[in-house]
Amino acid sequence: MRKNWLSILILILVSPLTTFTMATDASADSEQIASALAATAGRWSGELFYLDYQSGERFSIPLRVEASTTPDAATLVRELTFTDPGVLVHAISLLTLDRDSGELVEAYFREGRGELFRFEVVSFDRVNAGQWSLTYKHNGTDDGRSAEIRHTLERDGPRLSSVCTVRFLDEPDAGFFQRNGTELTMETQSAP
Repeated sequence: MRKNWLSILILILVSPLTTFTMATDASADSEQIASALAATAGRWSGELFYLDYQSGERFSIPLRVEASTTPDAATLVRELTFTDPGVLVHAISLLTLDRDSGELVEAYFREGRGELFRFEVVSFDRVNAGQWSLTYKHNGTDDGRSAEIRHTLERDGPRLSSVCTVRFLDEPDAGFFQRNGTELTMETQSAP
């Protein structure tokens, strides 16, 4: 089960905020979101934290991210390095905004396996190029149960954080709970 939370994770609110929703002006929003994601190119380090499925305890492990963009700056390429208790893991994430559908699309590769995720963008709140929050979601599974999985990626200058929250769909009155996330600090910035 540990690999499932890592796969789900590797896919991040400050007032006053300018809020964009994909339903209103998808083209303008897409450009703002793509630009914000491209501006995360660089070297990041920090931690990945998660709620253990069996014990319910919160754990954290060191995480390093090397992010760059494709030459057209349309796709963010992230190389992730972390320790999955006792084993050094190298993973690759490709993240792009589908300009036709407005969905955030991620391809994730680890240990000879790949996954593809398509996310609905819920909101994009932007103060400036270095201060914004992006929330996106999809329906999937968590701990073997159908769930709405919501991610919030937040940039505040040299800090980038993410939080993944989960709400089980088989419990109509269930609220969201925090499953995992990251806290990263930029070491060096790359040109997008």
